Amino acid sequence: MNKIGLLGGTFNPIHRGHLRIAERVANVLGLKKVIFIPSAHPPHKKESNLPSPQDRFEMVNLAIKNNPCFSISDIELKRKGKSWTIDTVRIIKKLYPESQIYFIIGADTVPEIPTWKNYKKLLKSCRFVVVNRPGYTDAEYPDYTKNFIKVKMRGVDIASTEIRERIKNGKTIKALVPVKVEKYIKEKGIYK
Repeated sequence: MNKIGLLGGTFNPIHRGHLRIAERVANVLGLKKVIFIPSAHPPHKKESNLPSPQDRFEMVNLAIKNNPCFSISDIELKRKGKSWTIDTVRIIKKLYPESQIYFIIGADTVPEIPTWKNYKKLLKSCRFVVVNRPGYTDAEYPDYTKNFIKVKMRGVDIASTEIRERIKNGKTIKALVPVKVEKYIKEKGIYK
């Protein structure tokens, strides 16, 4: 059975931490591929602060282009309404009926899961993989994570918030995002 990882999010913007997480999980679990799924209308974020879904999609596309294990999906951009994870997983399972689906999250996302639409059904519909993040420990994980696959890696201490702040303050982001993403942000004047 093929193993496919899903990495969803606003990617506001995508950064090297996202790429390292996807690569680490793919290596540890032997995933055939990791599909990046930019959220068009995230239910838990203010959209007024976000670049367009198309810009975020393009930044992800530029960031993953040279990795044959990575691909991108526009299913949340095509779908009307909020980008609910349960709906996305349902569609992916139909597209890949012979595959085991692994939904990849950072430890910082774990506390939010009960606020997700139909989260109990979602937890049963695919395998969840949680990657450690600085400041979060396994001891803090609630009961619903007992079947989660936990993947350890050297701390990824990069946040999209920090990147946006650096851009606003005229500081470099070279070490934080791929070169093509940095160029796209500059050319489009995003986060100014």
